[in-house]
Amino acid sequence: MEMFNERCRPLPRRCSMADRVVAVVAHSDLPPDPQSLQMLERLNRSGLLACPPVALPDLHIKPALETPSSTATATRDTLILGLTSPSPNCGMSLARMSLCADDADDAALDALFSELARRLSPERRAPVLSPDQTADVVLRGAEAAVERYDLASSTLDYMDQRGNALPSDVDAQAVLRAVPRALLEIGGWKFAQVGRGNHFLELQVVDEIHDGTVARAWGLAEGQLVVMYHADSGLLGAFVGRLYAHRRKNTWRGRLYEWRIKLPFQLRVGPPSRIPQRINYHIAPHRLMPIPADSEEGRRTLLALQAAGNYAYANRLAVLAALRDAMRSVWGNNIAPPALLWDAPHNGIRREIIDDRKLWVHRHNAVRVEPPSQTPPHSPFAQTGQPVLLPGTERTSSYLCVAGDGAANTLHSADHGAGRSALRLGRPLNNGAATRLYTYRNALTEMVPHLSDDGVDAVAQVLRACDIARPVARLRPLSVLKGQG
Repeated sequence: MEMFNERCRPLPRRCSMADRVVAVVAHSDLPPDPQSLQMLERLNRSGLLACPPVALPDLHIKPALETPSSTATATRDTLILGLTSPSPNCGMSLARMSLCADDADDAALDALFSELARRLSPERRAPVLSPDQTADVVLRGAEAAVERYDLASSTLDYMDQRGNALPSDVDAQAVLRAVPRALLEIGGWKFAQVGRGNHFLELQVVDEIHDGTVARAWGLAEGQLVVMYHADSGLLGAFVGRLYAHRRKNTWRGRLYEWRIKLPFQLRVGPPSRIPQRINYHIAPHRLMPIPADSEEGRRTLLALQAAGNYAYANRLAVLAALRDAMRSVWGNNIAPPALLWDAPHNGIRREIIDDRKLWVHRHNAVRVEPPSQTPPHSPFAQTGQPVLLPGTERTSSYLCVAGDGAANTLHSADHGAGRSALRLGRPLNNGAATRLYTYRNALTEMVPHLSDDGVDAVAQVLRACDIARPVARLRPLSVLKGQG
């Protein structure tokens, strides 16, 4: 195991098991917990990987998950769903607003978040999409949402994969065979939602610019309002993530629904002669089951994950449309709509070239990082590199960063956030600064006092030192919408 901190020397390339050691990127004030490191050491010795795993600064264990959060791993020719979260394409978005902090007084915030809570409520009396419309979403991803909500077509340029995880020549019927019809019905009910738990929608102000050149290129200035939100593929994705692997994380009710769909589906989805393989890959309680990517089962698994990924891309654009409509209800129809700056997943499996080798990169609460040297020439980020979102918590600042070339040494990956680190090092400020916390049922619930930014600063510092990503702007929270449970 080799540690790289804020006094970082260049990281070694992660391209071969000849590297032998786990690379751990961590600030010296935020040593990773020993249990996470032990899990990664065992994984490194397992023979499942093409190169040693990478641990990123906010490394921690989430309850009942098979591997630690904030990690990147790679395999040669297998898919191992336990190396990532059972929520395909869970991700973050950041949208610019034409407003400044002075435009958002308490009354405006109350009105805006009341509208958002109504439009994004997880409790509904009717589905948003029919099964056929959900099928269109899983096939076309963000493009379907752009059409449905009359968003600018250029929005797709500001999304990882342009908002579509499926290959352009995909067989649509093969995709729909990989996703049970029952999940399309569930997806219609849960579309256009941020979700519960640690998912959020946060109004922030650009508090400090760290890289003026990049900030200007991205249309950002001090005092400007932005919205950051965290949303995923909902129940559709949660079921897909468990349909193709036995996952430890579940509730008893979720397990019951899972099996009502999973067992009949896996028994009939392919030829009877392959039932033993499907039971072994998808049903048996293995901790980390490698599925050959080029097998019939591997191809079906990948299509299902990509379909759920498309649903997540479209879902986050539906949230963007809800934000636009809520803004119009508060500030009038002439208000400029929010402009998406970046949308990217932090959970998933993707075929990528790592030092001239085609590998399956598995990211568990880690984002893909593309500096200018890796960014396509037609991208709006060709000159700067892609954005990297580094949220803290509603009690601390967040960072907007830009990709660095050092990410080539971390499987092109960076942290998806610094929440645990922010709470580990954050100190009470006692200066009266607070975030307005709204919930779906109770409108303004409380004023949450701010903590110091020591933790999120530490994560940003070590990412910069290792040239993985460097800060462009500090974003201070004003108000946040969060679910409960």
